[in-house]
Amino acid sequence: MHIFHVHKWVAKMVLKRTLVIVLYVTSMFIFGFILKYSDVLSDFLYSLSPIDTRQEFDYIVVGGGSAGSVIANRLARNAQDRVLVLEAGKNTMGLLHIPSVGLLLQGTPFDWSYKTVPQQNACLALNNNVSVWPMGKVLGGTSMLNNMLYVRGHEEDFKEWFKGKEDYSYDDVMAYYKKLEVFGTPKEKDPSRFDAPVFIRDLIFSTDLNNILLKGAKNLGFPVLDTNFNSKLGFNIPKANLHNGKRWTSTDQLKKNTNSNLLIRTNCFVNKVIINVGFEAQGVEYSYLGKKNSAYAKKAVILSAGVIGTPKILMLSGIGRKHHLDDLKIHTVVDLPVGDNLQDHVTTGFDLVLLNNSLSLSLERIVSPFSALEYFFKGSGPWSSTGCEVMAYFDTGSKNVSQKSGRPDLQFMIMPLGITEDSGYYLRKLMGISDLVWSRYFSKIQKKSMTILPVLLHPKSNGIVRLKDKNPSTEPFIDPQYLTNRQDIEVLISGIRLIQNLLKTQPLASFGADFNTHAFPGCEEFPFDSEKYWECYIRQLTITSYHPVGTCKMGRKEDASTVVDFTFQVKGINKLYAVDGSVLPTLPSGNINGPIMMLAEMAADLVKKAHYLSYKQCVLMDLFVPETMC
Repeated sequence: MHIFHVHKWVAKMVLKRTLVIVLYVTSMFIFGFILKYSDVLSDFLYSLSPIDTRQEFDYIVVGGGSAGSVIANRLARNAQDRVLVLEAGKNTMGLLHIPSVGLLLQGTPFDWSYKTVPQQNACLALNNNVSVWPMGKVLGGTSMLNNMLYVRGHEEDFKEWFKGKEDYSYDDVMAYYKKLEVFGTPKEKDPSRFDAPVFIRDLIFSTDLNNILLKGAKNLGFPVLDTNFNSKLGFNIPKANLHNGKRWTSTDQLKKNTNSNLLIRTNCFVNKVIINVGFEAQGVEYSYLGKKNSAYAKKAVILSAGVIGTPKILMLSGIGRKHHLDDLKIHTVVDLPVGDNLQDHVTTGFDLVLLNNSLSLSLERIVSPFSALEYFFKGSGPWSSTGCEVMAYFDTGSKNVSQKSGRPDLQFMIMPLGITEDSGYYLRKLMGISDLVWSRYFSKIQKKSMTILPVLLHPKSNGIVRLKDKNPSTEPFIDPQYLTNRQDIEVLISGIRLIQNLLKTQPLASFGADFNTHAFPGCEEFPFDSEKYWECYIRQLTITSYHPVGTCKMGRKEDASTVVDFTFQVKGINKLYAVDGSVLPTLPSGNINGPIMMLAEMAADLVKKAHYLSYKQCVLMDLFVPETMC
């Protein structure tokens, strides 16, 4: 009788799990159907509505993501300046602002769906050794797909970026951050009352995971911080870009700018920059629903198309490595190291932490109709989750990793679910985990899992972006060259050791958290928990943290490795600027969206200042040469 009841309970649990999976898969299908046909309908409506035929503007901003939206919004504050924003993707819809929906946009028409070339030293557990790189192809850019976490970065990051800049000041950097930010809860703040483009607040939804983790951190002697915008060493609960329960991006504030001098065009794919014989950017050539168009800028063209899009446009315009452009029969206008210096935060460690107890978040709760009602009526619940509930920063090079100062080289991103939560139907496909690895490792996990991701903050390995041909619609060649420098492996192994120590603390041990000791496929020849084993594991399960930067490096004009100077102007081309993650010389100590928007705030001032100074020079010249055209 006892055995009969056990079998009956097991059968009931299996049936319940099956029903949850069926509901999950059905929900995913319906969501995908809505996205697909709203995209088709959007294209149809655009084809019926002729594009605004105005061709002359003062400023053209290419890209309506985090950086492009900030700079366009600032430039358009001058009612005398006509500003055009060209975005290759679609406009946003209300559904996309549900926080948890960002993950579901990957692989849809709202994602560029980039892929790297096969990696030699990493990503060995992924399909064809290829890393999948989602990037937003939508107004709002990748900030419509990310986890909405807001971090400024460490003081040493900015000192490194502006090395050689005579008037660099950390106080100036902080002033731009403060110009960018509005803090508070939704009931206290009204977006229309604020000039700042970004709302920042506490997490709306979290499980009991954060309390358990923070207690464990204290047991190990790590600082636990109330706020940690500046990547200080220790643990903290992050802040997020949320407003009224919805995802908030700098584009939301841009769209509230109702000035008639601002024009936003979506579905416009920029092919190249138009450069005259005087090495001056005149405008851009772009495609709209398959038809070529041109737009011209009197004052400046600003490229904010992202770490892949911006170097691609520059190279198609004849700005790049001469030998590379020669191979493609593209005339070289300026020989610059465009596409070099590609860097990315990489991570590993999915489903290394198993749980005997359940947290207050599960697939069953996520797909529950009650969660939908909770979100739409209260703006709370699992649908308002950012995914990550706890972050931490470490300096693994220090003898005392629990020290309270120093620049971190490792970050923890801690989430209450693992990728086995949906039994392999969706999450693992986003990362490209192969069927063989899934069947031999992840599918064997019977317990609930949570995720502690050790993120490599300052990789020594870097890669390149190149054109495959001179067709603008061809995806570029992306090779991050992950883990080519062994120091990167050593930092990530230190992260795994820190996870092990954390799980041994009383708060986590009493909760039933344990380490997954199942051997990873391809690493069985090495003793489990040895250095060789973890090196193999990391090379197998190498996952992007979705933070690539650096392909149009900013720095001193005299530095042969730079593409833009400290004013963000592309070297050798007047009136052409690059302002996005591509200009970061190195990765920040944390998530990249905040620093990118800060640089856009800075660039807006510098672009306006550059035009003002050139105008003054022109007026002075006109006093002596009346026929001069100012």
